[in-house]
Amino acid sequence: VRVACYRREPSGNELRLPASPSTPVLMVGPGTGLAPFRAFLQHRRFKWARGKLGPCHLFFGCRAEHADFLYGSELRAMGSSGALSLHTAFSRSRDATTAGTWRGVRINIPYVQDQIEAQSAAVVDLLYNQGGHLYICGDGQSMASDVHEALRHVTASELGISQDAAETKLAALSKEGRYCREIWN
Repeated sequence: VRVACYRREPSGNELRLPASPSTPVLMVGPGTGLAPFRAFLQHRRFKWARGKLGPCHLFFGCRAEHADFLYGSELRAMGSSGALSLHTAFSRSRDATTAGTWRGVRINIPYVQDQIEAQSAAVVDLLYNQGGHLYICGDGQSMASDVHEALRHVTASELGISQDAAETKLAALSKEGRYCREIWN
């Protein structure tokens, strides 16, 4: 029996929480992208019992709240306790009341990037004024690029800069290890 093993060298841009628990954290993880963030949240809950935590936002999306939001009660409890600001998007909700945009087209199906747009002032403040860390985990086919596009847009609009300048700011966050992505196709 032969088993193939693969080894990947660390890129230095892995999903790791900042050393200081007071550093703001923003996480975007639709669907199975929630997995590492659930571990992050459990770690932060442990730290929270021992001292001050910085703001923590989770942007989570799935198709249907009633069928796919597997850890919904756990996440909502964290939100109720003040340990987490939870922003959800259910793209196939029976009553999708939140209108949004997808690839520049206005639609009535909310995605995580729509929640980022809705929270633009907080996102930009946490990233650029408070030194926050941003983590994205999930689908690399469209979600990751759509989220990046939303981040570029909110950075440009909130800071009053061009799209190119916003892209430069996002690249700087990545270089500093404050914008980390774990995506797959």
